[in-house]
Amino acid sequence: MLTYENFVAVLLSSIERTGLNVAYTQELLDTHALGRSLSITCLPDGAADDQGPQEPALRAVIAFRWSPEFTVFSLRGGESLDNIERFVDERLYAQAHVGPSLDVEVTYFIPLGVDQQRDITVLPGIAHTVQELHSTLVDAEQMLRVDAQITFIAGRTPRVQFVTGLRIYSIDEGLYDSELLSDTFDDLCAELHGMLQMLSIYYADPAQDESTGETLHGDRRYLKPPTA
Repeated sequence: MLTYENFVAVLLSSIERTGLNVAYTQELLDTHALGRSLSITCLPDGAADDQGPQEPALRAVIAFRWSPEFTVFSLRGGESLDNIERFVDERLYAQAHVGPSLDVEVTYFIPLGVDQQRDITVLPGIAHTVQELHSTLVDAEQMLRVDAQITFIAGRTPRVQFVTGLRIYSIDEGLYDSELLSDTFDDLCAELHGMLQMLSIYYADPAQDESTGETLHGDRRYLKPPTA
């Protein structure tokens, strides 16, 4: 099985070949369970991440979590788990005998104007538009899921906080074969690039609408993956 460093290196190579416009990366380590996670935020071609602490309104985020048992698999092989059964979560141990699988998520954040934030009836139309755009890039069974968050405050009009599109890539055999993984990531990056470009053409510059309505959760971090 590929190591975490190998996995990330293959992903970064695909990003470079595709020429994605990377705004920043965030890599985190769970000091309790020793799991690792990586997210890479990409923007449309030519867009600059110049809004200070506020996230760019239109962006796509590639993210995955590398669980602790993956590190055991990649460094010592699956047989090594037979000796540490009592130290791992029962769910993870059960999955280990079936074989590891990892989901890489691509989340598209859709810009919303002020009027759209205040009118929840526009959500079906936005979802349809986003999925129609995505359908030009993939087969019907691979279309992304559109999610929205709505805030209800007593005495106020409901407000749409954000709309996202989620695409999930399940990595199975690619965890053992760098060439197969590279092909998967090339497809992921090409699709992401095409989708961002279409979204940037279809939706107006959110800077003209003053606000995207997003709630910030903590400070943004600007960190490079270890293999960058």
